Order: sequence, then structure tokens, then C-alpha cells
Amino acid sequence: MARTTVNIDTDALARVRELLGLQSTSETVNAALRETARRAELDGFDATRDIELELSHYELGSWRDGRA
Repeated sequence: MARTTVNIDTDALARVRELLGLQSTSETVNAALRETARRAELDGFDATRDIELELSHYELGSWRDGRA
């Protein structure tokens, strides 16, 4: 790990620290960086992109609502 100096929004840091239940600034910043990277990687992932469904909009809605 590298040691660096950055200006951090202390209100945002406190909020994230509380939400994640973490103690230190380093823990909180590293957790936020890992989560941001994970979400960015998932944004490009679409598990259904190659699946063609022959369902009407109503049928799809019924299936999602558990009525099918």
C-alpha cells in the first residue's frame, strides 16, 4: 500500500464509516475504493444480453411478479 495525502470530504467519510461500521479513515477509503471498482465492473456485465425471450411485456411482468 502507498501512503498519500488527500483532501477528503469529512462528512462523506463519516457517513460511509458509519454505514460500513469501520473505524479508521484508511479502512473506510479502501473499502469505498474496492466497492466503487466492483460496481464499475458489474455495470458492464449483463448476464441476459445473449438470451432472447419470446414473452410479451405482460407475460414478462407476470413472471417477475410470480404470477406465471
